Amino acid sequence: MKPRLMQIAVTALVVVASAARSGADPDSDVRVTVDSQRQEVVVTVAAIQIPAATLYSHHPSEKHLPFEWPVEGWVRGYRFELLAADGRPLPREMLHHAGVSNLSRRQLPYPLVERLFAAGRETKPVMLPASMGVPMAAGQRLALYYALANSTQSPIEGVTLRITIAWRAEGSERPKDVFPLYLDANPMTVGGTRAFDIPPGISATSAEFTVPEAGWLRAVGAHLHDYAVEIRLEDVVTGKVLARLKTKRQADGRLISVASTRFLLKPHGLRLAANHPYRVVGIYDNPTSAAIPHGAMAFLAGPFVPDDPKRWPAVDESDPVFRRDLSEMLGEGAHAGHHGGASR
Repeated sequence: MKPRLMQIAVTALVVVASAARSGADPDSDVRVTVDSQRQEVVVTVAAIQIPAATLYSHHPSEKHLPFEWPVEGWVRGYRFELLAADGRPLPREMLHHAGVSNLSRRQLPYPLVERLFAAGRETKPVMLPASMGVPMAAGQRLALYYALANSTQSPIEGVTLRITIAWRAEGSERPKDVFPLYLDANPMTVGGTRAFDIPPGISATSAEFTVPEAGWLRAVGAHLHDYAVEIRLEDVVTGKVLARLKTKRQADGRLISVASTRFLLKPHGLRLAANHPYRVVGIYDNPTSAAIPHGAMAFLAGPFVPDDPKRWPAVDESDPVFRRDLSEMLGEGAHAGHHGGASR
C-alpha cells in the first residue's frame, strides 16, 4: 500500500525556474512546480526533440539541466514519465536513463556528486516509508540529466519528461534521515567513466570500496545493461555474498528487469561497517562474437541510514575526481554515453 502523505492545509505554491541550457536542446527548458498541499515537487522538461534512429544500444547523448531545489524538507519518492506532444505516454523503452544529482552533497564511498535518484526503462515508482526521507534544503544546487532513445526513422518532436517527487515538510514528527548510497563495480576516476567493455562470453567486473561512516542499507536495487546476468555485494574479508540481484533477460540476452531486495529478514537492513572492505561484482554474458566497447555498467543503489549523519564527508571541490564529475553533471564537456547512470 502506498504510504499516506501528510497533508498541509495551505494553498499550492507554484515556482517556475528557468535553467541554464548547457548541454540541453536549444528549445527545451526545465520548470520546477511545488504543490504544498499534495507535497509534490514536479520537474518538467518540455519541447524535447529525439532524433531518428537514436538506438538504445548506442548510448544516446546525455543532456544536462541545472536547477535549484525549492523547499525545505525530505524527499520521499519519485516517478518518471515520458509524454508525447499530445500528452499520451510514450513507450518506456524510450527512456534510456534519467536522474537528478545533488551538486551540494557528495557520495559516501566516492568523492563524486550525490546521485539523488535516477531511473531507466524498467524502473518503477519509488516511495520510502513515511518514517524516512532524504534531507534537502531550499536552494541546494541540483542537476537533471537524461538520455532518450528513438528506434524509428523519424524524429519525435515536442516530448516532455516529467518527474514527480514526493516530499515532506517539517512537521511534528521528524522522519529519519536516509541518504542514497551508490556502490559501483567500475567507479569513475579522473579521465574515466562508469561504462566498461563487455568481452564475448561470461565476464566479471568488480571493485572494492569502504565507507567512512557505518550504517544500515535498508534496500538495494541495481543498474545494469543488456547481457547482464547478476550483480552482487560481497564481504572481502569473509567472502560472504551479502546481496545478489539477478536479471530477467530476453532469449537474445537483452535486459528485461533487475531484481531488488529490501532485506526483509534483517529488521534494520544490511549493516555496513566503517572502513571495512566490501566488493561489488557485475557479471555479464555476451552471446556475440565481438567485444562491446563501453557496453556495460554495474552498480547498486539504495537508501542508507548512517549512524551519525553529521559525519557524512563534506564536498571537496579541490578534488580532481569531484571536479570532473561536477563538470559533467553541468554538461560541460560531456560526450555521448553514460556518466551519471541510473538506479533501479
